[in-house]
Amino acid sequence: MQNCKFIPPHFILTDFRGAINHFKIIVMKIAENLSLRMYPEKKEIYSSGKAPIYVKVTVTGSPAKEFSTGMKCRPDDWDLEAWRFKGKGAEVHAMNNRIIQIRAKLEKLYLLLTLEYDVVTSQLLIDAYKGKLEKEAKRPDRTLCQAFNFKYSLFARQVKKDLRSDTTLRKWRTTKRKIRDFIQSKYKQWDMPLSAFEYEDAIDFMNYLTLHEDLDESTARKYIKNTKELFQIAEDRKWLPVNPWKNYKIKSDSKEREILSWIDIHSLYEHQFTGRLEYVRDLALFAAFTGYAFSELDRFQKSDIFVGDDGSRWIKIDRKKTGKPEMMPLLPIPAHIVDKYWSDPYCIENNKLLPMRSYQHFNGYLKELAGICQLSVQNLKPHTLRHSFATTVCLDNDVPIETVMKLLGHTNIRTTQIYAQVSRIKLARNMGELERKLFEFDGKLVQPEAEVVKMLSYHRKRMAS
Repeated sequence: MQNCKFIPPHFILTDFRGAINHFKIIVMKIAENLSLRMYPEKKEIYSSGKAPIYVKVTVTGSPAKEFSTGMKCRPDDWDLEAWRFKGKGAEVHAMNNRIIQIRAKLEKLYLLLTLEYDVVTSQLLIDAYKGKLEKEAKRPDRTLCQAFNFKYSLFARQVKKDLRSDTTLRKWRTTKRKIRDFIQSKYKQWDMPLSAFEYEDAIDFMNYLTLHEDLDESTARKYIKNTKELFQIAEDRKWLPVNPWKNYKIKSDSKEREILSWIDIHSLYEHQFTGRLEYVRDLALFAAFTGYAFSELDRFQKSDIFVGDDGSRWIKIDRKKTGKPEMMPLLPIPAHIVDKYWSDPYCIENNKLLPMRSYQHFNGYLKELAGICQLSVQNLKPHTLRHSFATTVCLDNDVPIETVMKLLGHTNIRTTQIYAQVSRIKLARNMGELERKLFEFDGKLVQPEAEVVKMLSYHRKRMAS
């Protein structure tokens, strides 16, 4: 009794009144929006003279619906006003109790549905009463790997239709392997429900890829981006209420790319090679003067070459990433390479424009070329040639970045800005032009032109007045 706390009577009365008022609000809500009626359906009277008892459910704003309770009675034995069986006895009492339970369950379900759904209909209430909604709710959550399988199967069909790149499809396969390895490392499972993931998992995944898998940040960001896309697909398809990684920002890769200088490209062009290194050098020059990636070079056929309205040869390509056909005129070096391999037995047998073999061989031989020619970039990769086209071949020679964007097949100029760098040669050339405009040969400032002098004098007079 010592631990009991005395509660004044007026507080008890206040709380009791509050509960009564809350109950009244609930009853009014049911009375205003839900109408129930139970009756024997006389149109379906059985040979025994009994009719099935139906419940008519009407929710405000939706059509009325009916369902059978499974009980039967003679129409004369039913009290229409009281919704009950007439008479006495244990059987009648049990049937009336069941009627009360049906009504109470419908009213309770209606209140619960109004908390969960924006709009409650008569049919929705009946489905909830029959347990159909409960069966749907028991379906297991989709997992992250199931979301991946959805994305992968769709992408694979697009690859078969030649709408997407098989190279990108392989990258998605690698993404799944990285995801599963991360889940196993952190949660000791191979897969998890989408709803189990949190924002922090994105941070942990990034750390896992860079620290445990020893990937560079730019590569790790690609796997994060793909996984983030899976969560967004889940949100869009209502598999998940909210994408848990939506606010995770993937930092842009500000690392400066390695590019070949003009001296490097000239060294490749002038050096004499034979055998396998000869065709690899030719392919490297073709890429450096067109900007095409390895997968694009590998797809080219003779039918992709045509003569344009200007009389020069052009090359066309259907880029799988953008889904748009694009074309560009061939400069003399790539045009010469096309002529060189036009009748090559390997190209004819494999229906190729260029003697492309495997990526692994091409990538390895490029490093051998870089060593022989003593290029400034020793770790020469196929994508280095694409960056070199954007910067050394195009921007350094005053090709507008909008044109470079088009040639590279980009849809966003920000992507082009990653590829295209302002080289030191370009900086020196621009600053040299600026110096010639502003300074005399002896280093003194250039005298203003007569028109500029007049304009400055006019502005000074206006300021003075």
